Amino acid sequence: MGKKAKVARRKKGKLNKNIAILSVVAIMVAIITISALYQSEQQPASKEAAAEYFEFSGALAEAVAEDEINSSIFIKQIWFNVTAVKGDATEVFIFPLQGMVERIDAPQYQKIIQGETKLANVMYNKAVQSKKEDGYPVKFDVTSHEAEGQVTIYITEFFPPLFPFGY
Repeated sequence: MGKKAKVARRKKGKLNKNIAILSVVAIMVAIITISALYQSEQQPASKEAAAEYFEFSGALAEAVAEDEINSSIFIKQIWFNVTAVKGDATEVFIFPLQGMVERIDAPQYQKIIQGETKLANVMYNKAVQSKKEDGYPVKFDVTSHEAEGQVTIYITEFFPPLFPFGY
C-alpha cells in the first residue's frame, strides 16, 4: 500500500471520528433543550395566598397572663376554626411557627370542602408568649395543593390551664 493510500485512510478515519463526536454533541444539545422545554411546561401553577384562601376564626387559648392587665400571655394550647372560602382544599397542613410542635402533632386535613369549617387544635411543647395587639397573635405556616403562606391568627379569648405548665 502506498503512502497516499495510508494518508487518505488516516484523513478519512479522522473525518469519521470528528463527525461522530459532532453527532454526539448535537444529540446531547437536543436532549438538553427538549428537557428544559418539557420542565418549563411542567412548572406547577402558582398557589393562592393561604390568608385569602382560608378564613381563620374563633381562636381560643389555654394560657396564663403575664400581668394583671393581660398585656401578654403564655399559650399552652390553642383552638381555632379554619374554613375553606375560595374553593375546596386538599391535603391541608397547618404548622405552628412557634412553640416547638412536632410535625406529626400539627393539624392536618385530607380535604376541606368550600364553606366547610374544621376545628384545629395545637398543643405546644413549649409555651408561646404573645403580646396583646388586636388580640394575641400566633403565627402558622399553611400549605395545601391550592394555597400556601404564613398566616397570623389572633386569640380573642383565653382561660387559665387546669394544671400548671410543666415547662
